[in-house]
Amino acid sequence: MSARESKLASGWERGAASQLGGRKEQQDRWSIFSSPRPEGVLAIIADGMGGHLDGALGAQTVVDIARGFVQESSESLHADPPAALGRLCQRMHDAINAQSETARSTVVMVWLQRDFAYWLNVGDSRLYHFRDGQRLMRTRDHSAVQLLMDLGEISESDMASHPAQNRLYRCLGGAEIPKPDAGQFSIQDGDLLVLCSDGVWEYVTELELWETTLAHGPTTAARALADEAVRRGGNIADNATLILLRASAGTAAPPHWLRRVSAGFASLFHGERQ
Repeated sequence: MSARESKLASGWERGAASQLGGRKEQQDRWSIFSSPRPEGVLAIIADGMGGHLDGALGAQTVVDIARGFVQESSESLHADPPAALGRLCQRMHDAINAQSETARSTVVMVWLQRDFAYWLNVGDSRLYHFRDGQRLMRTRDHSAVQLLMDLGEISESDMASHPAQNRLYRCLGGAEIPKPDAGQFSIQDGDLLVLCSDGVWEYVTELELWETTLAHGPTTAARALADEAVRRGGNIADNATLILLRASAGTAAPPHWLRRVSAGFASLFHGERQ
């Protein structure tokens, strides 16, 4: 198990933890990369698909490619985050295929820049966005059970325990070109972002994600939630990995209308200072 916490340069508090669970090999990988420029952070989780021989290799490749991209192509992330994340996803896919014919992986990643979060996912590793205890969004799984839920045949609470839960129709690696979902949303102080592999969301509720982080802070909460996930899973527990990111004071910029008003006042009183 590993757990870490620090205050990121952009004002985010973070915590992360990863547990082996009942598996023989850790096929989850995670990392948080800071851009060489201020106010840019990429958080990522990859879950090597357990039915494939090189799952761990696939997940490690995803994280390695992300590391190099943030260091070498951070300008593109700052200039056009959605397009840059799309290119990064394709690089990950190509790199996995160059390494192995059998390696596969999921990916969920979020690029944090000032008061916005830009995300992308392939597979069933998830991103959640919480505010004041309410879930504002979660990524959709590319799985059979997500399709069943969309059709109204099962409830969201049934997804984790459904027999087809591990059947994915999108991943990184393989012959098919990746088709990620992507989006963006604004951030306010106090918001909580959770990235996690299915070994966490199968056993930990959304309310527990929020309340545990609120009560104990990201680092203690990450460790406790990963431990609880594998405890509940018992001998069949999957690898359990999560990243908690909480926006602290100063993370989010003022609303756009307020920035415009402030700029107007500044020009009136300090127009001579260019």
